Amino acid sequence: MVRLHAGGAGQGNPVNTTVLRTHYASPRRSASAEIGRQRSLLVEDVNFCGLLDAMPELVMVLNEDRQVIYGNSAMAEFARSQGKQDYAGMRPGEILSCRSALVAESGCGTGEECRHCGAVDSILAALKGNKAAHEFRVLRQTPRGVEALDLKVWGTPLRWHKEQFALLVAVDISNEKRRQVLERLFFHDVLNTAGTITLITEMLMNGKIAFDEVKDDLWETAQALVGEIRGQRELLAAEQNELKVRFSMLDATGVMESAAAVHRNGPAGKDRRIVIDDESAGVTFVSDGNLLSRVLGNLLKNALEASAPGQAVTLGCSCTDNEIAFSCHNEGAIARDIQLQIFQRSFSTKGTGRGIGTYSVKLLTERFLQGRVSLETSEEAGTIFTAAFPLHPVIG
Repeated sequence: MVRLHAGGAGQGNPVNTTVLRTHYASPRRSASAEIGRQRSLLVEDVNFCGLLDAMPELVMVLNEDRQVIYGNSAMAEFARSQGKQDYAGMRPGEILSCRSALVAESGCGTGEECRHCGAVDSILAALKGNKAAHEFRVLRQTPRGVEALDLKVWGTPLRWHKEQFALLVAVDISNEKRRQVLERLFFHDVLNTAGTITLITEMLMNGKIAFDEVKDDLWETAQALVGEIRGQRELLAAEQNELKVRFSMLDATGVMESAAAVHRNGPAGKDRRIVIDDESAGVTFVSDGNLLSRVLGNLLKNALEASAPGQAVTLGCSCTDNEIAFSCHNEGAIARDIQLQIFQRSFSTKGTGRGIGTYSVKLLTERFLQGRVSLETSEEAGTIFTAAFPLHPVIG
């Protein structure tokens, strides 16, 4: 971590001994008077500002401390929709309510997660005089809970009155990312599952196999196909805040056994074992059984895919007076750069059109089931995802 003393002597400014911390970009910020001076340089040119206002994309001009000194009409409208009437001096992640920016000690661009932020990289490149374009994945903290946003950002150097600025243009590509996921789901995962059903039925029709030999496999495969389609429908409803939560009394052991049964014979479970921890708490609690199954199912699937043949994935749960926590452990470790992005929508180590599993776990758990998700990983202990929920959630 880099430490920097804020402010400094000169130009009538007193010495500020506050220590600012950063994991990536400079934490330094310009004073409000400096922001106002820089802004005045731009707004005095009505033709330039009019040109920016005519653009439908979000357009920002940032100073060398990555603070916004001007935003076009689209940007101003977006900021107002977020309850930010005056955003001059803020950084892009702070305007977007990026969770990483909100928790970073010195704000947008200074958190550990910011090392992988496309917006920060585009801005830094532009301030150095280079053009850059990156995708920008952000998890936003809103009154409704966690929301994902996928943007494409372009950074362009802007020299104005002998001062260096960065012109940042952002376009929402969330729909494109959703389309890629749907294409992956229906053209790969669903098609593969449907292909298995077709193969079994062809063997039955040709008399190559008896019905009693394959009826269980046929049933499980058909259920998996329906489950994949329903899961995607529920995810879309969740993102649009239209998902209905139906709470009921559940048995922890039954929930785990059901999730294990679904994935034990699935493609991800081939040559791998699913174990339910003998010391798991056998308790009853209140939650939405369908959504909880989605959460545990995604954790299991990811853990199985990350495991080598012969390895085991362990599902367990523990309980306190107020909370039940389900854990999913596999033997491998997750690299730090992947840890920092793993809950982002569209981020995946498995290729284009993936990256929904851990994101949906976080979305369903934190926005709809009143819980929280955490991750611990090391070479010695392996990887544990934990999803914790209240025993008695607020209903209504």
